[in-house]
Amino acid sequence: MKTPLKRRALLSATTVLAALALLAPAQSAHAAPVPDLVCRLDAEVNFTPPLGVLVRQAAVDGHIGYHDCRSPNGAAPQLTDIVFHVTGVGRFGAVPVPTFSVEGTGTGTWNTGETGGLYFNGELRKGSPVPDRQVTSGPLAGDGINGLQIPLPRFDKIDPDGVAGFDVTGQVCFWNGEKGRCTAY
Repeated sequence: MKTPLKRRALLSATTVLAALALLAPAQSAHAAPVPDLVCRLDAEVNFTPPLGVLVRQAAVDGHIGYHDCRSPNGAAPQLTDIVFHVTGVGRFGAVPVPTFSVEGTGTGTWNTGETGGLYFNGELRKGSPVPDRQVTSGPLAGDGINGLQIPLPRFDKIDPDGVAGFDVTGQVCFWNGEKGRCTAY
């Protein structure tokens, strides 16, 4: 038979253990992914002829630059800059639902002298005008790229015939496998 003093001591010990369990950091069965690289984005995309109501398909050319990169997971600390020169196809449609898509490839040279390849594909109907990108060759081949990307209209590239191009700025992450939230870095 437990005495009131023993019962109180047991209750106090149980309360302390429960409180410690609540204060302890939660152990997750799945840790959040950490990117191979986090970079500043600087891009320019041009359409020839300008995309618009009368022109539904155009050639794409320009550059996608990743600058001031750092490697949170230590996978590629030597890689700090690359500019991919890109080509592809842009499409615009207004009927029955406005849509925009872009697809293409690019090649570039990292600050280390190593070359790399890039594939991009995006469609507004799939929820985002920002294309998915994947490194196809060179360092970080297989990495997917995502992040905060802000298209900036270039009024010198907008005329009655349509849109001849735009710039994009932001921050992106290179992910080996599962992509996380780039804004966390």
